[in-house]
Amino acid sequence: MAPRTYDLAITGGTLVSAGRAYQASLAVRDGRIADIITAGVPIAAAQTMGVKGLHVLPGLIDTHVHTRHPGVEAREDFASGTAAAAAGGITTLFEMPISKVPTNSAANLNARLAAMAPQAHVDYALYGGAGRDNIDRIVEQADAGAVAFKTFLQPPPDGREDEFFGLWCRHDEVRQVMDAVRLTRLRHCFHCEEPGMYGPLRARLEGLGRTTGRAHAESRPAACEEVSVAVVLARAAEKPLPIGIVHCSSPMSARLAADARLRGLNVAVETCPPYLFFTDQALDRLGPYAKCNPALRSAEMRDGLWHAIQGGLIEYIGTDHSPFLAEDKERFGDDIFKAPPGIAGLDIFTPLMLTAVNDRRITLPQVVAVCSENPAFVFRLPNKGRMVVGADADFTIVDLKRKWRFAAATARTKSRANMRLWDGFRLKGAVVTTMVRGVPVYRDGQLVGAPGYGRFQRPNLDVDGGRPIAGVLWGAGPT
Repeated sequence: MAPRTYDLAITGGTLVSAGRAYQASLAVRDGRIADIITAGVPIAAAQTMGVKGLHVLPGLIDTHVHTRHPGVEAREDFASGTAAAAAGGITTLFEMPISKVPTNSAANLNARLAAMAPQAHVDYALYGGAGRDNIDRIVEQADAGAVAFKTFLQPPPDGREDEFFGLWCRHDEVRQVMDAVRLTRLRHCFHCEEPGMYGPLRARLEGLGRTTGRAHAESRPAACEEVSVAVVLARAAEKPLPIGIVHCSSPMSARLAADARLRGLNVAVETCPPYLFFTDQALDRLGPYAKCNPALRSAEMRDGLWHAIQGGLIEYIGTDHSPFLAEDKERFGDDIFKAPPGIAGLDIFTPLMLTAVNDRRITLPQVVAVCSENPAFVFRLPNKGRMVVGADADFTIVDLKRKWRFAAATARTKSRANMRLWDGFRLKGAVVTTMVRGVPVYRDGQLVGAPGYGRFQRPNLDVDGGRPIAGVLWGAGPT
């Protein structure tokens, strides 16, 4: 019997893993990488895609997304959010639990899945919510397929209590919540800021009449995050469990986590593009459109985060995509304290990382480490984020040389107005094709995938979910 041909061959490009870049061809069968073949060797395939001059990355994973679907769908729905992800080179996204149907129980997790599945352009996972109000509902969320758990260490914003029910606790309540999450063996991720510090600081600034621009950053200095991180790490060390520190804005927070790892704690740290590309000066220029929590920091701290990535102290990057309309951001005029926090960023994720490569902030293999391999490793998704035989054929195919400016008006997110921070940003590097399980979902500036193609991804607890080991994890392709 003649050998079966492959469904697809991708030839002529440079494959990139966390360990190296090399010339080879990819053969795809049934949505998975079937073989990695020496460049120039003929391949029998039903379809061939030539990508000469381009780089092929394992599909990028965005670990931090708020579409909040179902919720205020004028801001975002899962179709627009996953379309934006595809345009941004993202093949799998992790949806956070905040929503008008918050993920705080198995029933609500399943309700969100039912609403999301018909709309998904790319693959996706869901965080479960872990808080003071739903301790008896935590384990059931893991059984329903949660990829990890998220806890906010501050009360919800006024008027949004329904979205945060079961998602938050105070620092003195965190032990009990950790005890419940520990039973699931999943990673417990935290939004670390100390309200006992930022509350009085905000009140003092308001009393002085300072309610615009950088007053937000002054009300939430890095110490608010660092103290909260220290508390989480201390509590986790009492009875260890896998920990995640999300949207890290302070190099000191990353160093605290690194010190905890030296003591044996399983902790991984995430940062986000706004902290890597902007400083708190953007708050004076753009007001609410540059507001996020934690706040933007100084140029020195921004550069310190890049050094932390290069030194392996920050393992992964997520966008913290947060959809709001212009009317949401501008409802309170220039009062920075009343404006909702959050910046949209799905559409521009991969181009930003390629621009950082061209600016020599990071190497392309390091991009693969922090945006593909490490997220898959940390969250136990062995079929994702890797350029190895047997993994899903998720690819982000990029042109490192293309120079362009991002125009927020062309973004696929419904909250394109909330991308004002990025509007006009000079980029070098572009997404050519985004492929999910061997099928293009975005190509040459056009969305080509059908809604409903994306699949729900469950973690595999039979694989190691420990701390990533500098750069090279499960394997970097043929030697």
